[in-house]
Amino acid sequence: MKNQLMNQVLTGDCLEVLKALPDNSLDACVTDPPYGLSKEPNIREVLSKWMAGEDYTHQAKGFMGKSWDSFVPGPAIWREVFRVLKPGGHILCSSGTRPQDLMTIALRMAGFEIRDVIEWLYTSGFPKSMDVSKTFDKRAGVERHIIGEREVPDKRNGHGRAYGSSLFAGEQTGKIVHYITEPATDLAKKWDGWGTSLKPSHEGIIMGRKPMEGNTCENVEQFGTGAVNIRDCRVPSEQIDEGRFPANCVTTDGDEWYSQFFNITSKEISKKASKKDRNSDWQGNVINLEERRTYPGSGRGVINSKYTMDGRERQAVKSRNHHPTVKPVDLMAWLIKLVTPPGGIVLDPFGGSGSTAVAARKNGFDFILIEREEEYAEVARARAC
Repeated sequence: MKNQLMNQVLTGDCLEVLKALPDNSLDACVTDPPYGLSKEPNIREVLSKWMAGEDYTHQAKGFMGKSWDSFVPGPAIWREVFRVLKPGGHILCSSGTRPQDLMTIALRMAGFEIRDVIEWLYTSGFPKSMDVSKTFDKRAGVERHIIGEREVPDKRNGHGRAYGSSLFAGEQTGKIVHYITEPATDLAKKWDGWGTSLKPSHEGIIMGRKPMEGNTCENVEQFGTGAVNIRDCRVPSEQIDEGRFPANCVTTDGDEWYSQFFNITSKEISKKASKKDRNSDWQGNVINLEERRTYPGSGRGVINSKYTMDGRERQAVKSRNHHPTVKPVDLMAWLIKLVTPPGGIVLDPFGGSGSTAVAARKNGFDFILIEREEEYAEVARARAC
C-alpha cells in the first residue's frame, strides 16, 4: 500500500475501494461526505434496513439534482472506514444540520465512539427559504409590484452565487440588488414575511473514535493514535502566550461577535474557500485545468442549472475547480492536525475536489483519497498530486 496507493486519488465507489486497504493501517479519517439534503426519509424504514444490515436506497434526488447526494452514507461504508483505521483512530465527518442525527447513528452503528461535535460557525451564508407570500402570488398568477430596491454587499467570494428570485448581480459588481415587492393577493398579504427555513450559520463536524486497545497511553504508544494534538491546534491569543485551549467550535469570523472565552479559532485558521483557494494546488500554484462555465447552486436553483426554480436565467461563473461544494483548505488542515500523528496517513473516502489531500500535503501528512466521479477526481489530482 505504501508505494501503490499512498498520496493517490483513487476513483471508484468508496465501499469497494476501501475493501482493498488492510485492516488497522490508517491513522485518521477527515471527510466531507454527501449531506443528504433532500426529501425527508421514512425514518422507520431507514433504521429497519440498517438494523438488518441492509443498505437504504433513498427514492429522491439531492439538492444538486444527483442521486449520490440524496442521502447520508450508511453504516456499511463507515464499517469499512472503521476497519482500516488503527485502534484509537479518529474520524472527523462533516454533516449538515438536518441529517446530522442520521450521520451520527450511521457512525455509531459502524462501531465508532462519538467523542464530540465540532461546530463550524460562519456569519456569511443565505437562507434557502421559500417566501410563502410570493409563492401564493405566483400560484395565483399575479405579478407583484416592485416598490423599492436596496443594495447589499456581495459576499460570494468569487463564486457568483445569487440567492433568491429577487437577487441579481454582475460578476464583479461587489453589490447585490435586492428588489422589494409588495404582496398582491389576500393570502399573500396574510402571510407576508413568512418563510420555511432559518439562515445557515454552522455545520457540524462529528468527531468519532475507533475503540482503543488498552488505556490511552498504551494505545498511543503502540499505534500513535487515540489522543488529539492540543499544542499545535491552540487558538492564537494576545492574553495567553501559548494560545487558548482549542474548543469544539471553529469559525471564519475571528473579529465578530463571539466571546473570547468561547475559544473559537481565528479567521486566519478557518475561512470560506475563496476562488484562489479552490483553484490552487498544494504549492499555491493555479491548477493546470481549463476553466469551465458553471452555475453554482442556491436556494432558488439547482447546481449547474442555467435557470432558477422560477425560470429566471442565472449568471455563469468560470472556474477550474468546478466541484459545487469545496471546503477551505485551512479548515481541513486544522482538522487533520488535530487528530493525525506527525507524518501519519489521513483517509478521505469522499474526496471531492481534494481539499483534504491539499491540506495533508501542505502540512507533511500522507493521504489516501477516494472519489467516485472521475470529473472531480481529475480536479483533486491536479490540486494534490
